Amino acid sequence: MQKKLIAVIFLVTGLSVLMFFGMGSDLTSQTADNLTAKVQKADMPQKAAVLRTIKAVPGTPDGVLLMQAHALFGKLPSTMPGSEKDTPSMIALGKKLYFEKNISINKTQSCNSCHPIDNKGAGADNLKTGKGAEGKFGDRNDPSTMNAGFQIAQFWDGRAATLENQAQGPPLNPIEMGMPNAEAVAERLKSIKNYPSDFKKAFPGEKDPVTFDNFSKAVAAFERTLITHGRLDRFMDGDKQALTGQEMEGMRTFINVGCVQCHSGPNLGGMTFQKMGVFHKYTNDEDTGRFKVTNLESDKYVFKVPMLRNVTLTAPYFHDGGAGSLAEAVDQMGYLQLDKKLNDAEINNTLRFLTTLADAERTTAPPIKVKASSTAWAAPLMKDLPQGDDGDLIRYGALLLTDTYSQLGAGVKDEKMRFSGNTLNCTSCHQDNGTKQFGLPWMGVSQMYPQYRGREDKVAGLEERINGCFERSMNGKAIALDSRGMKAMVAYINWLSKDLSKDVYGLATPKFEGPNRKADVKKGEEVYNRFCMSCHGENGNGYQSMSAGDSGSYVAPALWGENSYNNGAGMNRLLTNAAFIHSNMPLGTVWNHPAIINEDTYDVAAYLSSQERPQMGGLEKDYPKLEKKALDCPYPPYADNFSQQQHQYGPFQPIKKASKNK
Repeated sequence: MQKKLIAVIFLVTGLSVLMFFGMGSDLTSQTADNLTAKVQKADMPQKAAVLRTIKAVPGTPDGVLLMQAHALFGKLPSTMPGSEKDTPSMIALGKKLYFEKNISINKTQSCNSCHPIDNKGAGADNLKTGKGAEGKFGDRNDPSTMNAGFQIAQFWDGRAATLENQAQGPPLNPIEMGMPNAEAVAERLKSIKNYPSDFKKAFPGEKDPVTFDNFSKAVAAFERTLITHGRLDRFMDGDKQALTGQEMEGMRTFINVGCVQCHSGPNLGGMTFQKMGVFHKYTNDEDTGRFKVTNLESDKYVFKVPMLRNVTLTAPYFHDGGAGSLAEAVDQMGYLQLDKKLNDAEINNTLRFLTTLADAERTTAPPIKVKASSTAWAAPLMKDLPQGDDGDLIRYGALLLTDTYSQLGAGVKDEKMRFSGNTLNCTSCHQDNGTKQFGLPWMGVSQMYPQYRGREDKVAGLEERINGCFERSMNGKAIALDSRGMKAMVAYINWLSKDLSKDVYGLATPKFEGPNRKADVKKGEEVYNRFCMSCHGENGNGYQSMSAGDSGSYVAPALWGENSYNNGAGMNRLLTNAAFIHSNMPLGTVWNHPAIINEDTYDVAAYLSSQERPQMGGLEKDYPKLEKKALDCPYPPYADNFSQQQHQYGPFQPIKKASKNK
């Protein structure tokens, strides 16, 4: 069958680069050379015209960006190459075999062990490198099995041409499943009830259908059904509401920075091989990559370009799991492959775009119901700020709140301006510069103050509320109420709030009601690894970009450790944190389309609360009237007889009921 190749020319770092992508196409060096020669002979005016159409221009209409997306990515086919030969019986058998642990030496390991797809898993185990049946670790990261059959080859070094070839590797690998030979796998399967008849149905007419080859054919047939679709696919189909403005800007960044040099086509990768470290040497030089397969000097440190679908669900990254977070992976790729030190905005925009590649089924949960209001939610625009002293004060306030660490952190030259004690920005919690519905917005907040606060047992103004954040969320110290900095931050919040009432729809976070049980910290860790590790890292310490330097803030904030909020912060309360996570996380999630189910949100919030973080002194003085204390406040004393453990991890319903009965 004639296979289609799409050639796209685009401008990256001043060079004309020829990219090829096509499902199931054989991308030989001869084909590439021939097409490159044709391009080099083309008229320069014609080439320049193509380059101009591909470059993504900020602010261009969505339709233009859609054309660029179709040219660079294309739409994901509805079936994988080879699926035309698969039968329902083969697929059913393959699914059964995918979860079969008897194909490992000690009957503990299945395909799903390293490539989990149950419980909304994305086909990767979130470990740095794969762990085998006998507890040994390999030297490479386990890639996802989702959409794998669309790739040019399998394994990081491309040593398997097909899914069938790949499926035969792990059972016989001494570190992975450790079976001695193909015959031993077949004999194991023959001894298990129903498998002989299942194989006979899947491979009718064969005298002895339970073979290692048929095992791999069945597994491959099942894996060819593992096709995922994200919001990018909805955008490609013309849904203008599928992506947010920042996600579309992220796509433009992804294109203009040069990521599409390698990450093109419907899977955004998986179709070419590339040297790890084009401009700068990668730190790990022990794994020579494709050289082990071809013995060609030119293939040293060359690996298959990973596909980016579901990339936000498959941390850590690179062939050796060397990048603990996606922010780090994006930053390193810019430097190693493109010779660019990306700024925080470029990294953040790219992350926003990459979230659109996550499978919709694995990142969709029922929303919390909230009472609707007819009041419109429309954030004012910075460009509309007036000139003069009033506008300058608001702009300064926006700077302090969005770049808090650089302006008010421990590294600021003027010691008198050091008020923040960690690397967070105020906007680490207050999403989209304080303008996102149910993202702890500042819009409408001014009308809520002065207000009574039980923690201090007094009526306080907005200034005191801001200082509370600096002392707890920022682990720092209070700012003088009459200082220019405080006046500027209040001015910015007042400007955001000017057209909204205090009861507007979208303030704070939706009310969160956790399940009537103690939160499961261990389960929360699993949820963290699947949904949160891609941004915040395995150790929860976030990520600081190379371009930021020692005095820069973190593009991905720390969630625990010395750079995070202290134990007296509101985010250290389980129900408060769970409400925030459910409505805003992973990155870019909106409250009415949550990604994490209610129970998982509850558990992951508990996992965060269980971690070590800065300790604030004097917390016993909080809530002079203990009956006003929040039921999920994790530190004593309390007005009831429930334990500190229950106040921290639940269940909260008994505490709430006892409080009402007083």
